[in-house]
Amino acid sequence: MEPADLLEQARSRSADPANPLENLAAAIAIGRELGAEADPMLDLALREAREAGISWAAILERLAPAPRSVRRRLLARPFTRRRLANRRRKLETACSFCRRQPGPRVFMVYGEGGRICHHCVALASDIVADLAKRR
Repeated sequence: MEPADLLEQARSRSADPANPLENLAAAIAIGRELGAEADPMLDLALREAREAGISWAAILERLAPAPRSVRRRLLARPFTRRRLANRRRKLETACSFCRRQPGPRVFMVYGEGGRICHHCVALASDIVADLAKRR
Protein backbone atom coordinates (compact mmCIF):
# COMPACT_ATOMS: atom_id res chain seq x y z
CA MET A 1 0.00 0.00 0.00
CA GLU A 2 1.25 3.52 -0.83
CA PRO A 3 2.31 5.84 2.03
CA ALA A 4 -0.31 8.45 1.03
CA ASP A 5 -3.03 5.78 1.17
CA LEU A 6 -1.84 4.69 4.60
CA LEU A 7 -1.89 8.30 5.76
CA GLU A 8 -5.48 8.64 4.53
CA GLN A 9 -6.30 5.51 6.50
CA ALA A 10 -4.69 7.12 9.56
CA ARG A 11 -6.75 10.28 9.00
CA SER A 12 -9.92 8.18 8.91
CA ARG A 13 -8.97 6.64 12.28
CA SER A 14 -8.00 10.02 13.75
CA ALA A 15 -10.22 11.70 16.36
CA ASP A 16 -9.82 15.04 14.50
CA PRO A 17 -8.69 14.59 10.87
CA ALA A 18 -7.94 18.32 10.56
CA ASN A 19 -5.39 18.17 13.39
CA PRO A 20 -1.93 17.02 12.19
CA LEU A 21 -1.00 15.85 15.70
CA GLU A 22 -4.05 13.59 15.87
CA ASN A 23 -3.16 12.26 12.41
CA LEU A 24 0.38 11.58 13.62
CA ALA A 25 -0.97 9.67 16.63
CA ALA A 26 -3.20 7.59 14.34
CA ALA A 27 -0.24 7.01 11.99
CA ILE A 28 1.83 5.78 14.95
CA ALA A 29 -0.95 3.34 15.84
CA ILE A 30 -0.93 2.01 12.27
CA GLY A 31 2.88 1.95 12.41
CA ARG A 32 2.73 -0.35 15.42
CA GLU A 33 0.60 -2.77 13.41
CA LEU A 34 2.70 -2.66 10.23
CA GLY A 35 6.21 -2.19 11.64
CA ALA A 36 8.95 -0.82 9.40
CA GLU A 37 6.65 -0.93 6.34
CA ALA A 38 4.86 2.12 7.75
CA ASP A 39 7.99 4.33 7.90
CA PRO A 40 7.21 6.29 4.71
CA MET A 41 3.68 6.94 5.99
CA LEU A 42 5.06 8.11 9.35
CA ASP A 43 7.46 10.41 7.51
CA LEU A 44 4.52 11.94 5.64
CA ALA A 45 2.57 12.45 8.85
CA LEU A 46 5.60 14.03 10.52
CA ARG A 47 6.22 16.33 7.53
CA GLU A 48 2.55 17.33 7.52
CA ALA A 49 2.73 18.24 11.21
CA ARG A 50 5.90 20.30 10.74
CA GLU A 51 4.46 22.11 7.69
CA ALA A 52 1.38 22.96 9.76
CA GLY A 53 3.67 24.75 12.19
CA ILE A 54 3.55 22.16 14.97
CA SER A 55 6.66 22.48 17.18
CA TRP A 56 9.11 19.65 17.72
CA ALA A 57 8.24 19.76 21.43
CA ALA A 58 4.56 19.03 20.69
CA ILE A 59 5.51 16.28 18.25
CA LEU A 60 7.88 14.66 20.74
CA GLU A 61 5.18 14.85 23.41
CA ARG A 62 2.80 13.04 21.06
CA LEU A 63 5.49 10.44 20.28
CA ALA A 64 6.15 9.68 23.97
CA PRO A 65 3.72 6.73 24.17
CA ALA A 66 5.10 5.23 20.94
CA PRO A 67 7.48 2.31 21.26
CA ARG A 68 11.13 3.29 21.41
CA SER A 69 11.89 1.61 18.08
CA VAL A 70 9.20 3.72 16.34
CA ARG A 71 10.52 6.94 17.91
CA ARG A 72 14.06 6.06 16.91
CA ARG A 73 13.11 5.26 13.31
CA LEU A 74 10.90 8.33 13.00
CA LEU A 75 13.33 10.82 14.51
CA ALA A 76 16.53 9.42 13.02
CA ARG A 77 15.95 10.98 9.61
CA PRO A 78 15.11 14.60 10.43
CA PHE A 79 18.10 14.99 12.70
CA THR A 80 20.85 13.75 10.44
CA ARG A 81 24.11 15.64 10.73
CA ARG A 82 23.90 16.85 7.16
CA ARG A 83 20.45 18.39 7.65
CA LEU A 84 21.51 20.04 10.89
CA ALA A 85 24.63 21.43 9.22
CA ASN A 86 22.60 22.75 6.29
CA ARG A 87 20.03 24.31 8.62
CA ARG A 88 22.78 25.95 10.69
CA ARG A 89 24.52 27.26 7.56
CA LYS A 90 21.25 28.69 6.24
CA LEU A 91 20.56 30.43 9.55
CA GLU A 92 24.08 31.84 9.60
CA THR A 93 23.71 33.39 6.14
CA ALA A 94 20.05 34.48 6.33
CA CYS A 95 18.79 37.97 7.13
CA SER A 96 18.64 38.39 10.90
CA PHE A 97 15.20 40.00 10.63
CA CYS A 98 13.17 38.21 7.95
CA ARG A 99 15.31 35.04 7.44
CA ARG A 100 15.56 35.59 3.67
CA GLN A 101 18.46 33.71 2.12
CA PRO A 102 21.06 35.67 0.14
CA GLY A 103 20.89 35.15 -3.57
CA PRO A 104 21.14 36.84 -6.94
CA ARG A 105 18.18 39.12 -6.12
CA VAL A 106 18.63 39.43 -2.35
CA PHE A 107 21.54 41.58 -1.25
CA MET A 108 22.90 41.44 2.28
CA VAL A 109 24.63 43.98 4.49
CA TYR A 110 26.85 42.16 6.96
CA GLY A 111 27.63 43.55 10.40
CA GLU A 112 29.30 42.34 13.57
CA GLY A 113 26.17 40.88 15.11
CA GLY A 114 24.13 39.83 12.09
CA ARG A 115 22.97 40.46 8.57
CA ILE A 116 20.18 42.51 7.00
CA CYS A 117 18.78 42.12 3.50
CA HIS A 118 18.04 45.05 1.21
CA HIS A 119 14.28 44.46 1.67
CA CYS A 120 14.56 45.03 5.42
CA VAL A 121 16.83 48.04 4.87
CA ALA A 122 14.17 49.60 2.62
CA LEU A 123 11.44 48.83 5.16
CA ALA A 124 13.48 50.36 7.98
CA SER A 125 14.17 53.41 5.82
CA ASP A 126 10.42 53.84 5.18
CA ILE A 127 9.67 53.53 8.90
CA VAL A 128 12.29 56.16 9.78
CA ALA A 129 10.95 58.48 7.04
CA ASP A 130 7.38 58.11 8.39
CA LEU A 131 8.55 58.86 11.92
CA ALA A 132 10.42 61.96 10.67
CA LYS A 133 7.26 63.23 8.92
CA ARG A 134 5.18 62.86 12.11
CA ARG A 135 7.48 65.12 14.12
